[in-house]
Amino acid sequence: MNMTETLDLLDQIALIDDRVVKSTETEQEAQLTLWAAILVGVPFSFAGQAVGAHYAESAFPIMPKDIAARWRAVARDRLEQGVHTFEPTEHPHIDPDDITGYQLALRAQRRAVRTGCDEPIAMRALIAGSDPVVRGTPNENYRQAREAVQRARAEAAHAEAAQ
Repeated sequence: MNMTETLDLLDQIALIDDRVVKSTETEQEAQLTLWAAILVGVPFSFAGQAVGAHYAESAFPIMPKDIAARWRAVARDRLEQGVHTFEPTEHPHIDPDDITGYQLALRAQRRAVRTGCDEPIAMRALIAGSDPVVRGTPNENYRQAREAVQRARAEAAHAEAAQ
């Protein structure tokens, strides 16, 4: 939130709880600066919901830490739901050898999940489209390769034992 949004939020809070907003102009300016600094990463729409949730649970005046703590919990929950894979097909503009570009895109993707712009991708959703591994018999090429490996291991063990 920026200063203007913080001021709007404090105005809305003052309508329901006159204990929150300070009385003198100097105190109000200090309060606005403090609240804006604490709520800098919190979306304005979420802050309004957090105020409503706070007063639904508590009779105490709301503090900026109450809103910030709720936001951190929601953001942490959203990030924990995802598997944080980076799908290169969704970012064809990024050169595979561009480490900085990859890191910036990954941070942007995580920021979008944290702020609610994108939904987290769960492991179940990630593997939903994959084909299940069918248990069956190995084909002839596999058998031949396995026998060649076993023969090479046996010959190496026999040669080592002979020394």
